[in-house]
Amino acid sequence: VVLEGLLGVFAKDSGGRRLALVGPGEIVGEMSFLERRAPTESVKAIETTMVLVLPRPTLEAKLAGDVGFSSRFHIGLAKLLSQRLRAANAHLRAQTPIAIGEESGPWAPFGRVIRQFKGLMKQVDAAALKNDGKVPAELSETVRAQFQKMAVMLNDGLGDCATLNERTKEEFGIRIQHELLPYLHLTENADRWYSKPRGYAGDFLSIDFIYQNRAGGSGRLGPLLDRCFLDLPAAVAVRNRRGVLGREIGEAIAAKGGAPAQVTSLASGPAQELFDVFAGLPDPMQLKVHLVDMDLQALAFVADKRDKLRLSRRMITHNENVIFLALGRKQLELTNQDLVYSIGLIDYFGDDMVVRLLSWIHGILAPGGRVILGNFHPDNPTKALMDHVLEWKLIHRTEEDMDRLYTRSLFGRPSTAIRWEEQRINLFAECVKR
Repeated sequence: VVLEGLLGVFAKDSGGRRLALVGPGEIVGEMSFLERRAPTESVKAIETTMVLVLPRPTLEAKLAGDVGFSSRFHIGLAKLLSQRLRAANAHLRAQTPIAIGEESGPWAPFGRVIRQFKGLMKQVDAAALKNDGKVPAELSETVRAQFQKMAVMLNDGLGDCATLNERTKEEFGIRIQHELLPYLHLTENADRWYSKPRGYAGDFLSIDFIYQNRAGGSGRLGPLLDRCFLDLPAAVAVRNRRGVLGREIGEAIAAKGGAPAQVTSLASGPAQELFDVFAGLPDPMQLKVHLVDMDLQALAFVADKRDKLRLSRRMITHNENVIFLALGRKQLELTNQDLVYSIGLIDYFGDDMVVRLLSWIHGILAPGGRVILGNFHPDNPTKALMDHVLEWKLIHRTEEDMDRLYTRSLFGRPSTAIRWEEQRINLFAECVKR
């Protein structure tokens, strides 16, 4: 079981080709355990990684002596293997040539949009070849507009409100991904979101690169395509949330009337909103921040910037897993916080875990202190592209969903305020501790 870090799964043949990445909470070795056969792939640490090793004799003894545990264990493995087989089958179907008649069925509008996009890219590449490798400005604007329309069309056809059944959505999504991956791999930012070198799309470097809003990539088309992805509403919303939280932190400072505001950021990532706030403070003593993240490299990234700015006493880093804190498995001595926030965390958590996290936050807040949790809203027009092409799958929640979560937690009441960034794709649900 991977607790922290990142593992790569590599084929023993085919020149050691990487088959998958395995991040926190995922398991390896389950097939060898079930079949009692030597593994067919090798696993290597991509970065410093902590794993929980379950020796076969220990696990077998537990399974033999606890019928309930054995049942849950085998059901869990069956579901995991079923999901992997379903994904593998869908990928195989996506590579099957389109059958005669399909172009007039449910696939027709998707196929038409994909063909138009590929034709446009061929035209753009030819124009760039005649222009010293640079895409003409007017064609660049055309590509950016066409890409946005394609993203909206995918969401209309494959999104939560689409009429296709879930299996068809999955198959069409994989087929579209198969068609678009060669273009995606030319980009810098979007390819990182897809490949997930740290196990998930929204790692600290990915978010920092989105904040920088600098397109990159390879070849004549890479930078233009990367700009298309960075212009997607979801990416714009990520950039916008930096300013939203900066203003909320500023309000927490103003409310203290000169005394230091105590602020905690959970899954703090690059923490650029905090550096923005410190840059605008006449006196850094007005703010003290605790940054909690399970990713040591994220904390090192922040600490390097912090130390250069001589803020080491104002920005305290904690290498902790927020899940363990919420479940009471780890302790962190934090009390009387004026503001606790997270802007890219609970999109990955189910409802029960969010409720546990909120109750833990309630315990570290001062009376009158605020919690603010950011979450993507279902109105996100980029959701289908994120789900099916980038495999950046998040839990989207409404205002009512957030009210329900707060009410179930120790806060015991709905959100006291809902705020939005300019795109109205990221919502920020606030609750005040009574």
